[in-house]
Amino acid sequence: MTAAFAPEPLPEWLRKAPRYCEDPLDAARALRGLIDSHADEAERIACLPEPVVRAVAEAGLYAMLIPREFGGAEPHPVQVLDAVKELSYADGSTGWCVMANAFFTGGLYANGSDALVEAVFETDAGYIGAGQISTLGRADRVPGGYRISGSFHFGSGSREASWFLGAVIEHADGKPVLGADGLPVMKFAYTTRENVRLKGNWDVMGLAATASYDFDFPEHFISGDFIDDVPTERRRGGPLFAIVVSLGHAGWALGMARRTLDELRVLARRKQRFGRQTLIDQPIFQHDYAMNEAMLAAAIDHCRAAFTRHYDLAAKGIDSLEVRAEYRLAACWAVEVAVKIAQFAYLAAGSDALRNSDGKNRLQRCFRDIHAGSQHRHTDHNIIGDSGSVLLGVAEPNLVL
Repeated sequence: MTAAFAPEPLPEWLRKAPRYCEDPLDAARALRGLIDSHADEAERIACLPEPVVRAVAEAGLYAMLIPREFGGAEPHPVQVLDAVKELSYADGSTGWCVMANAFFTGGLYANGSDALVEAVFETDAGYIGAGQISTLGRADRVPGGYRISGSFHFGSGSREASWFLGAVIEHADGKPVLGADGLPVMKFAYTTRENVRLKGNWDVMGLAATASYDFDFPEHFISGDFIDDVPTERRRGGPLFAIVVSLGHAGWALGMARRTLDELRVLARRKQRFGRQTLIDQPIFQHDYAMNEAMLAAAIDHCRAAFTRHYDLAAKGIDSLEVRAEYRLAACWAVEVAVKIAQFAYLAAGSDALRNSDGKNRLQRCFRDIHAGSQHRHTDHNIIGDSGSVLLGVAEPNLVL
């Protein structure tokens, strides 16, 4: 078992990164060459290289989801979608980490208590966050706050995070607190970087450079202001904050799929099996490539329309399970399309997709990264099924999307 360790202190340039990004897409486009040039290094060292993190921070991209009242730009969701798509095109791990950090940070500002947000702004700790809510820790009531502890999985972006979130079960007098439904009460607990222990145990097939370590909350005290009910309504920010991280997962999948097809198109000009035509000259490949291009274009338009519709309705104060099912399904379909494109490209490329080439085979890396990202519970087959139950009018009354 990997021993947990205290994360290193963050440099000042990261803690004091700009909290405003006027146009995330333009900022991401400007970084494509830099990120791409460091992608092989990122794969080799299994984390994002400092020049990449620094460039992302200085461009304000970690802050693209900070509410306007705290100095953020609150861009249209399509800008966010396209920005994550652009970052992921340059490197899947970079797109994934920035997406995870930005959406956590946006959620903290939109839903955290006033005291928590004030602490983020008035201390020198920094504002970037990471966290995970699939596994559950423990929070025992004590005078003035809680004693929290727990072990959590998949801390994507944890190397860059000042703040960490973990889902916990509230306890009082040594027993779980039960809600009106008779179930244990789950809450979100926030703590600072120095109170966390990273496990450094990210040994995976794809998305290797995300360094999505498991992490522990060793038992420690936090103020009652740093623990809150699972948010059902946002406290701050505009309609952008009615949309959850589905937007980021969709952008990531679409960017990965676009890079895969572009890598395959370049390879097809020289790929030739013994006694056969060059791949790009084969009618069946031309047909299949066109079908995959069409599938990707449709997925992009689907996502832009679904997220825009939800954004426009949220701006009017309208929300419904039906609208949320639409955009959740759009994100799931974007991931499904990316997987289909990765499989098509891998088979079409033959042994050129098989060889790792000292970690420099981008087509193979796209295949591995896409399949790694497809395992995330936010866009898995359960969510597709839940969305289907809404479309069919048979959703459970307590379904949350």
